[in-house]
Amino acid sequence: MASEIRRRFSLDEAAIDPQLKNRILSADGEEEVGSWDGESVQDLAQELERIDEFADANYAGLPHSQNIPEDLRDQVEKDYPIWAADKSGNCLVGEHAGQIESVAAIRAHYEGKYGGVEKFKEKLRLEREQMIAELKKQ
Repeated sequence: MASEIRRRFSLDEAAIDPQLKNRILSADGEEEVGSWDGESVQDLAQELERIDEFADANYAGLPHSQNIPEDLRDQVEKDYPIWAADKSGNCLVGEHAGQIESVAAIRAHYEGKYGGVEKFKEKLRLEREQMIAELKKQ
């Protein structure tokens, strides 16, 4: 019994099968329809094309989302949109996840349009505050 409790509450790092981290699930989340190892976004694009022939993939839950740089997550990830990134800094982007762009190109886009990623996020924050203030006035 003591060993059972120890296993259940252990803070030891659990060994996770790497294949589980690579799974691409169906849009409904019920079926594994493919896999991607996070190495090359070109491989992911090919895998998604293959999957699209017989199923709808869950694009919002693609594996290795931790590869997307921190500054490009959340607001930028949704605005651009960025679906996935590989370990080399290339991203699967676009409304239909049909383009590949480098992290540097995405940052350059925000630099040219807003003065940088942080200025874009600040713009969104200010717009949100303004909207909340207007709602409170009503």
